[in-house]
Amino acid sequence: MKYFLLATLLLGAGLLPAAAQQRITGKILDAVTGQPVPYASVLVLGTTTGTTSNAEGEFELKAAVPARLVVSELGHQRDTVAVTAATAPLLVRLQPSSVQLPEVRVGSYLSELIAQAYRQLRATHDQKQYGQAFYRQVTRLEGDATEVQEMVWEAATSSAGVEGTALAQARFAKKKALLSFNNFSAYTKQYVIFNPQDDSTQKSLIGLHTDQYLSLKLLGVTQNGPQQLVEIGFVSKEESTNRRARGSMVIDETTHQLLRLRLETTGMKTKSNNPTFKFKDEVTQLEWVFQPRPGGAATLDYLKVDYSANLGRMMKPDLPIRVASFAYFYNGRPTPNASVTYAPAKNGEIDLAAIKKTTYNPVFWQNNAVVKRTPLEDQVMKSFEQKGAFGTMLTP
Repeated sequence: MKYFLLATLLLGAGLLPAAAQQRITGKILDAVTGQPVPYASVLVLGTTTGTTSNAEGEFELKAAVPARLVVSELGHQRDTVAVTAATAPLLVRLQPSSVQLPEVRVGSYLSELIAQAYRQLRATHDQKQYGQAFYRQVTRLEGDATEVQEMVWEAATSSAGVEGTALAQARFAKKKALLSFNNFSAYTKQYVIFNPQDDSTQKSLIGLHTDQYLSLKLLGVTQNGPQQLVEIGFVSKEESTNRRARGSMVIDETTHQLLRLRLETTGMKTKSNNPTFKFKDEVTQLEWVFQPRPGGAATLDYLKVDYSANLGRMMKPDLPIRVASFAYFYNGRPTPNASVTYAPAKNGEIDLAAIKKTTYNPVFWQNNAVVKRTPLEDQVMKSFEQKGAFGTMLTP
């Protein structure tokens, strides 16, 4: 069975003069559990200025003060926070959204809602977005970090996925290891939810007849401000140990915009140039979260990819592998950068080869606000403080 996945983009850019802006920082917590709320949207009310919290719920942006920040995340109630001064970090506590399980929504309701989301995606396909993306990948063998790659792209996207990228800056750190993943961002750049060139008979996660090849289940309905969000669980009917797919999607019942897609599949296979290696127990998990946009295409906040497997070797125990990546998309605009040539998302740039061709600019990384929002884990960097590690991230 062939599946298509998605990547699109938008995160607002500040419209106020730099001189009138101040640095606002804060942390977002779940009001009940006290746990950080990662990847929440933070927007300045009445503007397109915004950002996304990192994995620890922390955020940073520049805006004129006083200001009102709108903080939202699909699993929590939207909140508006007044900022009168930018002297201390904000602490935002979001209440979890209540989930209802209505008994009346049965039959073809779920497949019809997915079909409406599919029509919405096709109708907005020509609404291209051009902006930047920050990408980070960490590879771990037996729990030990062996490589890190970070890239900033100029990115062109549509409602179908990434149309093209151009590498602006990059850095990496590696140490000698049994294997490495030199083009893992292909999962981020190449997979789309639907191919606009295909007809409606294709078996995609979002399509006109998904109930024919996916078992659907209503997981709940969440009221998030004016939004009535329907969460649908799915699992492939043609399930096997080799090609299993399951996950969930969240669709706005009124606008039919797809706002979140989670997928777990065993259908993405990895190959090695070492014929004695055999990848076993492969599982890939992907998550996309989108921002709604009235009258247009929902735009991507971030995309996470998590790959795990066991590497079989002759006469040796299996080696646990995990590769995790995320990409933030920001500064979206409807017109392309005339000075940028976008390489096609499919069969375009190869990560490590492109990184090594790029002139490393340490000042860029020191002053980049997006990178500062997502600091690399201390334990990851400490794992490279040993003999044999190399790369531009380790350059003094």
